[in-house]
Amino acid sequence: MNKVFFFRRLFSLHLNYKLHSLLFIGAMFFTFLISSTLAQTDVQNLAVVVNALDNDNLNITSSLSIIDLDEPNLKRAVDKNVITIGYVPTDILIHGHIAYVPRFLLDWNMIMFFDSILIINLEQREIIGEIPIQPGAYPQSLALINPNKMYVTCDRAHQVHVVDIGSRSVTKIITDASFNKTTGLTVLNGKAYVTNPAWEWDAAAGKSIYHQSSVTVIDTQTDSVLKSIPMPINAGGILNDGDSTVIVKTTGDRRQITGKLVLIDATTDEIIKTVDTGLTPGSFAINSQKQLFIQGGGLLIYDVPTQKWIRNRGNKLAEFGGGSGMVFGPDGNLYITKPDWTGSGLSTMLVMGPDETLIETYQLWQGPDQLAHGTDKVALVQIVPRDEDINDDGFVDITDLVIVSQNFGQRGPGIAGDVNEDGEVNVLDLILVVQHF
Repeated sequence: MNKVFFFRRLFSLHLNYKLHSLLFIGAMFFTFLISSTLAQTDVQNLAVVVNALDNDNLNITSSLSIIDLDEPNLKRAVDKNVITIGYVPTDILIHGHIAYVPRFLLDWNMIMFFDSILIINLEQREIIGEIPIQPGAYPQSLALINPNKMYVTCDRAHQVHVVDIGSRSVTKIITDASFNKTTGLTVLNGKAYVTNPAWEWDAAAGKSIYHQSSVTVIDTQTDSVLKSIPMPINAGGILNDGDSTVIVKTTGDRRQITGKLVLIDATTDEIIKTVDTGLTPGSFAINSQKQLFIQGGGLLIYDVPTQKWIRNRGNKLAEFGGGSGMVFGPDGNLYITKPDWTGSGLSTMLVMGPDETLIETYQLWQGPDQLAHGTDKVALVQIVPRDEDINDDGFVDITDLVIVSQNFGQRGPGIAGDVNEDGEVNVLDLILVVQHF
């Protein structure tokens, strides 16, 4: 951590009492002098899987499964106490140890809509709240703009909703003429990129009709639309390489027109290259080497820096095909969820190593009363239990220090900021927080 930047942020807090400020800064200075390493605590490395199938007729309810990646016994690694989601989940976003899951439901019998984002504490493994979304909006993808601001694409409403995480409410709705079934979402260098597949179902013709697909670019500071970039048919998936390139996946018409990869320069927002996949691509993920792994009857691999195929449809990894969700871990492993949409509950999660070999196979079937139906999205989380995380958001940061300083000197049971639970908020609590900052 840059200590100069750290202290500048602390001085900017403008604490009410000079004594508290001096104690506050003194505790930090003392801690930096006596502590060269952070205290170690137990860490949980987890995979969180969204089981998306929700069917009342089959008595199936969508849920989350949690897999302990450090548990050597693969059967015990899968948490049997899955978290019930209900409705139709469409994405998962994890910040700290808090998971956000958007979901929607249309009750055709009552002609009612239910749209919201569930808030789940993964450490406690329980639902702790909900963010209501405009009924009938159909929330799709989530992206964190900053620790208190989130974007949500809503395909039925053709909008992007801006969520204040602290108040758990939608504070703004972004609209634009380019929005048409807003679906995919990624954020890079202060801009959000939103895909518009622009299709509609023609019941009379019994097929989908496709209009001009596009990517809309939004300034995340002002929430204003900067540009619309035309795309090939049915642009839905989108991600970025963490540096300067946004990658869009189009799926064509799933019959005669094949899917494409479109590379966008995130500096100029101009198209760099359009690559024909020769098939209808499924889920995709990108690793730290900026290699794109794409589902298409097997795994295809495209190298973004060189703009060349490492594995195309002629030499794809067939044994890792059929995946619905994919995510790379910090160890370079690729986690692939393979769903069973039949209701039999035979979903799995594969772990592929950097050398393209199968490391583990997790069976998400846990008995007749604990089935994972329609395993879909997957995300990874590292949970570090800490009393110093006072506001329980998964991070020991400036917010926790502020809470201690605000309650400094108070005595009694259960006071926020009494980290060591000695009945008083004092300099010892400040030191404990700073040690884990």
